[in-house]
Amino acid sequence: MAIGIEGRPQTLAVPVDDLVASVLSGQIRIPSFQRGLRWNRSDVLRLFDSIALGYPIGNLLLWQRPAGEVKSLKIGALEIDAPPIDRALFVVDGQQRLTSLANALTDAGQLDNRFAISYDLSKKAFVPTPPASVASVIPLPVVFDLSKLLAWYSEHPELTSEPSLVSRANDVAKAIREYRVPLYVVENSDSEVLRDIFDRMNNYGKQLSRAEIFSALNDKTDEERTTGSSTTDLGSISADVHAATGYGVVDEGTILLAMLARRGADISRDIRREFTSDSTDQEFRGESAEEARRNVTTALSSAIRFLQSEGMSPHFAFLPYRYLLVVLCRFYAHFPAPSAATRRTLRRWFWRAASRGPELTRGNITYATRSLCARIIPGSEQASIAGLIELVGDKPASNFEVAEFRTNKAATRILLSAMWQRKPARLSLAGEVSPYSFDDLLAALGESNSAVNQSVPILTEHLASRTERALPANRVLLMDTAQDLPESAIDTLWQLALRYEDGSPEADILQSHFIGSVAADRLANSDLQGFLSEREAAIGEALKTFLESAAEWKFEDTPSLESLALDESPEDEPWTDE
Repeated sequence: MAIGIEGRPQTLAVPVDDLVASVLSGQIRIPSFQRGLRWNRSDVLRLFDSIALGYPIGNLLLWQRPAGEVKSLKIGALEIDAPPIDRALFVVDGQQRLTSLANALTDAGQLDNRFAISYDLSKKAFVPTPPASVASVIPLPVVFDLSKLLAWYSEHPELTSEPSLVSRANDVAKAIREYRVPLYVVENSDSEVLRDIFDRMNNYGKQLSRAEIFSALNDKTDEERTTGSSTTDLGSISADVHAATGYGVVDEGTILLAMLARRGADISRDIRREFTSDSTDQEFRGESAEEARRNVTTALSSAIRFLQSEGMSPHFAFLPYRYLLVVLCRFYAHFPAPSAATRRTLRRWFWRAASRGPELTRGNITYATRSLCARIIPGSEQASIAGLIELVGDKPASNFEVAEFRTNKAATRILLSAMWQRKPARLSLAGEVSPYSFDDLLAALGESNSAVNQSVPILTEHLASRTERALPANRVLLMDTAQDLPESAIDTLWQLALRYEDGSPEADILQSHFIGSVAADRLANSDLQGFLSEREAAIGEALKTFLESAAEWKFEDTPSLESLALDESPEDEPWTDE
């Protein structure tokens, strides 16, 4: 099928059957920068209902350019062998609609429940495909293919006895096959035209995020993509960083900010010209997009390893504020091997900023990020760390507390870090103390960005009020796999409390979870409210101690001796810069 793409940019109206054939042949492709499929089955049902009724479903915006061979082009549930084509069409706008059409109308696409759609002749409606075959409920791949539809009639003779149903099926089949989808094809390869297209796209419908626009404007060509490089977009940077550190999958928005911060302090700058020849960026001048991807992966990985080994924040699920990781990435990009004294000060800065939170950011994370990044001066490690410390100040956060345990809140994530530093042990009745290891934590949290499944409630609905259940004292941090978790945390804790004796394994296990002798006694005697009260006080005290240790508010923030680079020359000799 030839859509007719010669000449100037043009508007076309293409039948659905031709459109699907172009996808299956590899002529129409979805570039790697496009967002993942966000539609669910209800969206697909509405799409086909609109088509059957003859309603408009919007234009598809396609970009014509040469395409190299792709052994496995994945579109939804479809895997397509795509040969090289001089004039392929890449989807700029309309991915959700095109993916839904191609999958719902082909047998292979039916393997994904989102696209397993049928037409119910009795209800006169598109419905999810039932588990068992029903004569009057015809799968869309059958409706779409005339030969399959005729075979369906012969396999279900009861339908032919009702001419109205057959007529209805034929009408729906014709409506789908002949429905024409408006296409706008752009041949112009001028990068300014493409930037303008993406800008305009971001002002209509479901907006593209800034990260998605950045990936789109800096997408690699098919030829570059076949060279084997794994860092082709922001998502792959995140995957590579997780593979290197086990830190979890950092969101693409944060990856973009890290990319920008590494190359310049102003993270609000125009991303459309990040790698153009007229870029005014003064740091890492001449660096290509691919070099930037590799280098930000290295810097981010180094920053994360610092957090894991010295920064007391072992996983993305424990990170209080994502912008702090962005600032750390910039620091490690310019100073990949900071001194021990700098690393200690950097930890101090991190936890001061984390605990001050809203006070520091004044409600504007972008402003705080830019201000902190501006304090990192290329070529001067000491001036940079001093600038960061100066900006966060030396006054402790006022009234810092965790009133309600919510794993998506910064205060709770700070508490989780404090709980982890306590070296929590498995809730074992075997008479041995087995603290979780760092590997246990990475295995339990995996790619997650939340520790909600590892923050196990102690008192459930029938034992405590909603307010009590939401208290930090009602959570215990466990890093077991699902099959190793106790069926009921409260039952195991209660049995351990019954055996509590100072110095016993049971006492050590409970104390690793902020349950001392008094709290254990309350629990053993089924005084659950008293237990929560005692544990709440213990957790509050431990959190205070943790922050005092991590933020070192009382520590003198003067340059270390090693940073002064004193030489051993006699006192009467002049200082030199040599």
